[in-house]
Amino acid sequence: MAKLKNYFADTKREFLFTLFFLLAMLVFPWLAFMFVRLIATFFQIQPNSLTGNLMSAFPNLIIALLAIAFLKIDDWDFSAIGISLRKVLPGLIFAVLALAGLYTILPLGMSIFFEPRTLMISFQGFNSLYLVLFIRGWFIVGISEELASRGFLLNKAFSLLPKAIRPTWKKIWAVLFTLLFFSLINYIRLRTAGNMMVSTNTMLTYFAYGILVSYLYLRTNNLFVAGFMQSAFIFPPFGLTVGKEFALSDPGFIVSFFTFVLFIVLLAETYTFWGKPLEFEKKTNSDLEIEPIDETQASEASAD
Repeated sequence: MAKLKNYFADTKREFLFTLFFLLAMLVFPWLAFMFVRLIATFFQIQPNSLTGNLMSAFPNLIIALLAIAFLKIDDWDFSAIGISLRKVLPGLIFAVLALAGLYTILPLGMSIFFEPRTLMISFQGFNSLYLVLFIRGWFIVGISEELASRGFLLNKAFSLLPKAIRPTWKKIWAVLFTLLFFSLINYIRLRTAGNMMVSTNTMLTYFAYGILVSYLYLRTNNLFVAGFMQSAFIFPPFGLTVGKEFALSDPGFIVSFFTFVLFIVLLAETYTFWGKPLEFEKKTNSDLEIEPIDETQASEASAD
């Protein structure tokens, strides 16, 4: 009991700092969204117009600025937690390879179990709106959310857990806490945007994809892998058109989908061999053990 009391006494400042971050994430992006809605209403800007889509990225920019500010105030080493310009290229290539797997494995798998052209790659056409949506999704929204979720909160939650807990369990608890909080953020965002009926399937999809992205971040120590994978989820450059109706519970789809997931896992597990060289950093022995959450830095952050 005394150890627990001392633990909370030693980490009181860090808990308050984290609580302030959580409150900032709840309040300031929401205020930014309401400000954008006010401007759009006053100037009669349509949400689906070029200007409307550009303005909709403003709350995400606020999220990114808040995350960077809290990381700097808390004195985190950006490179140690996977935030570096050297990691942008391999992160982007990871997402491109994952999309290539998506557009190859699912249509081919479905053609084996059903018939050709059950799933077909589609493209809505390149125009100014497509360009705006691509820039918004790939270079603002996905990266911004990852800076706040995996970049700050996941690492901070890990650092706040007692050292007596095994690192693996600390990662699991940190991931779950981060996912629960940002699931709440997504729910508030959907409700504020006017989606009064947010389905359970929608929230479960966000949560499940968050688990996958968290695994990719922890395995590659590259926040841009997680960021661009979020971007691919938000705005995939191509679509998949259903040529023949099928159920998501059909064995053919399940096998094809999990083959695609295994392909992503393979990319993550082999990242040390193909991704690390693309970071163009001098290799050391520590590069063989990918550990995005640094125990030493985490303990120092908690002790400050």
